[in-house]
Amino acid sequence: MKLKKFNYIGKEEKRNALDVLNSGVLSNFIGSKDNSRKNRYLGGKYINKIEKNFCKFYNVKHAISVNSWTSGLEIAVGALDLEPGDEVIVPTWTMCATVTAILKWNAIPVFADIDDKTFCIDTNKLDHLVSKHTKAMIIVDIFGLPADIIKIKNFAKKYRLKVISDSAQSPFSLFKKKLTGTNFDIGGFSLNTHKHIQTGEGGVLVTNNDYLAKKMQMLRNHGEAVVNKNDKKMMINMIGSNNRMTEITAAIGVAQLSKLKKITYKIQSLCKILDKRLSKLKGLSIPYIPNNYTHSYYMYAIKINPILTKVSLNRIFSELQKYNLDFI
Repeated sequence: MKLKKFNYIGKEEKRNALDVLNSGVLSNFIGSKDNSRKNRYLGGKYINKIEKNFCKFYNVKHAISVNSWTSGLEIAVGALDLEPGDEVIVPTWTMCATVTAILKWNAIPVFADIDDKTFCIDTNKLDHLVSKHTKAMIIVDIFGLPADIIKIKNFAKKYRLKVISDSAQSPFSLFKKKLTGTNFDIGGFSLNTHKHIQTGEGGVLVTNNDYLAKKMQMLRNHGEAVVNKNDKKMMINMIGSNNRMTEITAAIGVAQLSKLKKITYKIQSLCKILDKRLSKLKGLSIPYIPNNYTHSYYMYAIKINPILTKVSLNRIFSELQKYNLDFI
């Protein structure tokens, strides 16, 4: 029996999208200074609404919407005022955009190993990666589990590094009741079509730092067009571009964000059933969750020992396909 794909696009998303269509304003951004009260440099009605709602949901000062999480990563790295040749530590096990975002700014990715239980960056193997050129690091909350927040904070403080939290896959994971993505200088989330909540494509950056927020807003929207004489620091390695979210995308995102808790709780309840059943099988290691952390399960990552299971990986994959299950 093939399982049906869960569709969580409903009447709320359709209503908001129709509201945008009826207004005739599909985007209300302009890429230059706007002296009107509306300040269209920062977008329109639903852009402002989704950013306000993300600020409230994640308890942060600033949220910056973008047209994809790839754009979000590029903007986050660009906001750090890196110069060519600066080094950024990044885990080996991640999506390629986490690394190419570093390369865009002529910085150098320095690869860190991952922990074999969490699949996140191994905080015990970082010190030897630091050089006089190291300026930042990107951590990845892979599969929905936050990286080791305390050790990363201590490491970053020791070497005076900026930290970007790539929380694309963990939109409602917690560490001691604090949402992932909000523990470091910059965090952010993907709204790609296969994430917990989605707008087809899109992303949102979050930060409590006023300077970083302003620079990310500029990088999103042809930033060099609005730099004034008092913002000279903003011009460090500034390559403004069009990374703006549309009004329809934002309208759908507003409705989706209101469902995030419910969707995550449902996924977690289903994964508890998997934990209970699969933990009894030899040769399978179910997802590891450290104390004080929650897992939002972008993917249910298991390790398989085919010798102990006595079943080949190809056989396991073929059986999963029969049920219309995705796997990597």
